[in-house]
Amino acid sequence: MNTTRPLPAHDVTRCGHPEPVRPAEDNLFLSAPIPILIEDWSRIYRAIKNLQASGITSIDSYFDEHPEAVSQLRALHSFVDANDAVVSLFEAQSRDQFFERVKVLLPADRISNSAVFRAMFENKTACQGERTLVTFAGRTVPIVWRCSLPKDEEGYRRLHFYAFDVTEQKENSDRLEAMRAEMARASRVSLFGEVSASILHEISQPLSATRASADASLRWLTRDTPDVGEAVAAIRDAARWARDASEICRKIRGFVGKVPVQSVLFPAVESVNAALFLISPEANAKEIRVVSDADPQVHVFADPLQIQQVLANLLLNGIHAIDSGPSSGRTLAVTVKAGANEIVFEVRDSGPGIDPARIDALFQPFFTTKADGMGMGLPVARSIVEAHGGHIWAHSEPGSGTCFGFTLPTCSGSSQLTG
Repeated sequence: MNTTRPLPAHDVTRCGHPEPVRPAEDNLFLSAPIPILIEDWSRIYRAIKNLQASGITSIDSYFDEHPEAVSQLRALHSFVDANDAVVSLFEAQSRDQFFERVKVLLPADRISNSAVFRAMFENKTACQGERTLVTFAGRTVPIVWRCSLPKDEEGYRRLHFYAFDVTEQKENSDRLEAMRAEMARASRVSLFGEVSASILHEISQPLSATRASADASLRWLTRDTPDVGEAVAAIRDAARWARDASEICRKIRGFVGKVPVQSVLFPAVESVNAALFLISPEANAKEIRVVSDADPQVHVFADPLQIQQVLANLLLNGIHAIDSGPSSGRTLAVTVKAGANEIVFEVRDSGPGIDPARIDALFQPFFTTKADGMGMGLPVARSIVEAHGGHIWAHSEPGSGTCFGFTLPTCSGSSQLTG
């Protein structure tokens, strides 16, 4: 990798020689309050144009097939100049010290360079990205960088990269995310409290069956003529019921516990089934029929536990609505279908409905229609959905039930572009 920094005619002279006077505009560059790093990408530009001429139509597909190409392209790059703000950003003693370590400080990496490669390949006029720097003092600094791109190879000899330290914004974002996660967990605990009695009843069934099977096995073994075959069958049943009880407890611990937010690509039906597991004892106790129509082929990129929480909140609200007044049919339905650019989730109940004038207030904190409600379930649900890039709504007419719906993007993820 070429890390030699070509010195422009007006640049600082090294090795103890006196420094020539820089032009006024160059002094402005040095003292600019924004870190500016000048780099030579001209040979990379030429190589990328040669790739296009050879018939390559997707730079990302090309890198997938030739991962070594990233390092090969980066080897054609060199650093030209840096202002004082760059030296300060990296906590270097001088510009000389910075350029002596620049290869280590800014190593070649596909994620780190692909934003510029892609923009050059697509003839864009600008590009930007994010990355985390490590300073001479070992401190990590998250930055956002931006760069304007010229129209010809000559312009690529002096690309100006502008860096913006976003440490404070990142810390605020992390705190906000932690607060959102804790608020969501508090809401899950509240939701769990509402259905705890019916869930405990659900657990008691496999535990009772386990005890009955264990007692049966003892009776078979303590007979005058022990029946080992029947005893083994009873013990096998006891083990199966014990596993069922353990699985129920595992799901409850995962739902209530402090689980890190982690978005993954998964079938939407998994969150639907998990939410139905949570609320089905309550629905059964109130003799409400739950109908599910979720396409198993529909996938979403989200946090499965949080989507389960949203669905469980909406389903439990539907159960309470049906049980609160006259209903044309005690039915609760959940559907999941794929739209053009989003996945649509809907929960419909056959309850008495809600006054349309009160619909907008449903998602406000502490607003509740239940005597013992906290008024946090729907606001947390909205926060979760919007954090995933979707939106949530409700519509209802008195006597016709209520429909809550929300969407999630077909593909959602945080940008990791870096330069």
